[in-house]
Amino acid sequence: MRIVLVALNAKYVHTNLAIRYLRASVQGEFPDVDLREFTINESMERIEAELYEAKADVIGFSCYIWNLKETLAVIRRLRPVSPHTRIVVGGPEVSFEGEAFLRENPEIDGVVLGEGEITFLELLRAWESGASLSQVQGLAWRASSREIILNPPRRQLAMAELPNPYNHEEELKGRLAYVETTRGCPFNCQYCLSSTFQGVRYLPPERFRQIMRQTLRYGARTIKLVDRTFNVNKEHALRILDIAREEAAQYPPEAGIRVHCEMAGELLDEEWLLYLQDYPKDLVQFEIGVQSTHPETLAAIHRPQHFERWARYIREMQRLNKAHLHLDLIAGLPKEGWESFRRSFNEVYAVQPDMLQLGFLKVLKGSGLREQRGEYGLVFAPDPPYTILQTDDLSHDELLRLHRLEELLDRYYNSGRFSHSLAGAVGNYPTPFDFYHEFAEFWHGQGWFRQSWSAKALFEKLWDFVAAQKKAWGAELTAALRERLRLDYYLWERPNGVPDYLLPTEGALPPNYGEMKFSLQQHRGWEQIIPEFTGMDRRQWSRATAVEYFQEPQPRWLLFFYNKGRTQTYPVPGEFFNEVY
Repeated sequence: MRIVLVALNAKYVHTNLAIRYLRASVQGEFPDVDLREFTINESMERIEAELYEAKADVIGFSCYIWNLKETLAVIRRLRPVSPHTRIVVGGPEVSFEGEAFLRENPEIDGVVLGEGEITFLELLRAWESGASLSQVQGLAWRASSREIILNPPRRQLAMAELPNPYNHEEELKGRLAYVETTRGCPFNCQYCLSSTFQGVRYLPPERFRQIMRQTLRYGARTIKLVDRTFNVNKEHALRILDIAREEAAQYPPEAGIRVHCEMAGELLDEEWLLYLQDYPKDLVQFEIGVQSTHPETLAAIHRPQHFERWARYIREMQRLNKAHLHLDLIAGLPKEGWESFRRSFNEVYAVQPDMLQLGFLKVLKGSGLREQRGEYGLVFAPDPPYTILQTDDLSHDELLRLHRLEELLDRYYNSGRFSHSLAGAVGNYPTPFDFYHEFAEFWHGQGWFRQSWSAKALFEKLWDFVAAQKKAWGAELTAALRERLRLDYYLWERPNGVPDYLLPTEGALPPNYGEMKFSLQQHRGWEQIIPEFTGMDRRQWSRATAVEYFQEPQPRWLLFFYNKGRTQTYPVPGEFFNEVY
C-alpha cells in the first residue's frame, strides 16, 4: 500500500510535526510512506498534479485553521481524477464536528479525531485487510454515500509510547524544527482547544535529547517546542533546558541555535531566575501569553492570573539578558472593551518585551467560547480562522482600528529598528496605546496600508508623521525626534546614502564637523577596541564603519561597525579628541 502524507504549511520555513509522527508510527508495517510538504501560497493546481502523479493508495492531509481552505481546494481537484484513492484528514481543525464535516465534504473518506498515531495505523490495517472500520477508535468514516459513522474516542497516548518523528534523514537547514516534550495543559482557557483535554503528559527527557541531536544534525537551528505550557512542571522544564544547553554546546556560538518555549508567567519564580543566571545567552526564547490584564475578562476565559505580580520576574529576566522575551495579548476576548484593552496594552508595553505580539481572538471549533458565543455577543468569520469581528464590548469599527494598530506595532516596535525613535515619540502621548493608535490612523488616512513598504521606507513614514505634528509639538521636539530617528537609521544598516530628511542641520553640528568625522573614523586607537581593525586596510575599514555626531538621546560621537549583518556601536573615547585637536 502506497501512502502519502501531506501538509500545506503557512510558510516554507515551517515543518509539520504531525505527519512526521504518523510516518514513524506506520512505517514498520507500511514502509511505502512518503511526506509531501507545500505552502498555502503555492499553486493548488501544481500541488494537485504532484499528488496525482504520486499514485498513492491513501493520501492523508494535516488540517489547521490556516490551511483548511487550501487543503479542501486540493482535495476537490484531486478526487475526480483519483476516484480510487482513499483520502483521510486529521488535525485540530477537523477533530470536532467530524460527522458534519464529512457530510459537507463528500470527497473525503474518513476523519481521524484527536491524536492519530494509533488510529491511522489501525485504519490502514483495516483498509488493507478489507475489515470493517467500526473497530477503529477515534475515527469518523463514510460507510456509504448516506451513512456516516462516528466511532468511540481513543484513549490518550503516553508520550513514552510515541515514535521519534525525526527518525528519517532530511534537510532542515533554514527551517524550524517543531518538537513537543509535553501534551496537554493545566489551564482551562476557554478560547483554546487544550481546555478540551485533561491532564499533562511528559516526554522522557532523554528522548528529547535524541530528537534535538537529530534535528541539529539535519541542519535545524531553531527548535520550537509546541508544548502549550512548557514550565507546567519545573523539574521537567529545567531538565529539558539542561539537555538543550548540552546539545547546543557541540556547535560553535555562531551557529545561532535557539529553543523557543511557550511559558505561563504565573509559574515563574526565584528558582527560574537563579537557573537562568548561568544559562548561555540567546539560547532560549520565551513566549508568555498574558492575553489580558482585565479581571473580568480573565474570569470569563477561566484564566486566573495577576500580571502585576509576575511581571517583576520578566523584568529580572530582562536584566539578566539571557533570553528573548515575547509577550502576547489577544484582542476581542469577552468583557474587554476599548478602554480595558487600552489598559492591558499599556501594562504589557511598560515591561518592554523584545516582542509584543497582538493577536485577535479565533473562535475555534470545540472551544468553550464557541459554545458561549451568544452570551458574549461574539460575532466571528464563518470560515477558518474564525477571526472575531465584534463582541458586546468591542464594535467592528474598534476591532478594525486595533488591526491597524497591530500592523504598525509589528512593523515598528517588533522589528527592533526604531527603539530610540519610539521611546521619544511615545513619551509625547498620554500612553503608548494612544501613540500607536494615532500613528495607525495617520497611516490609514494616507492610504499607506494598501501598499507594501521596504524597511527603509518605514523610516520616512515615521518622519512624515512626526513632521505633521510639528505645529502641535513645536520645532524643538520635532528636531529631537529626528535626531533619534537618525540614530536608529544608522543602527539599522550601513548608511550609504542618508535621506535628505535625516541630514543634520548646520546649527546642530560641532565645529569642524567634517574634519572631525573623518579623523575620528580613521583613528589608530580603534585597534585597541575593535580587533577586526588590524585586519582591514583603510578602504575596507571605511566601508565597514561610520562615525556620526548625535544630539539625542544625549550629545555624543558614535562609531558604527557593520559586521556580518550586525551593527556594533562604540562611543568615541575622549582621548581620541585630544589627539585630533
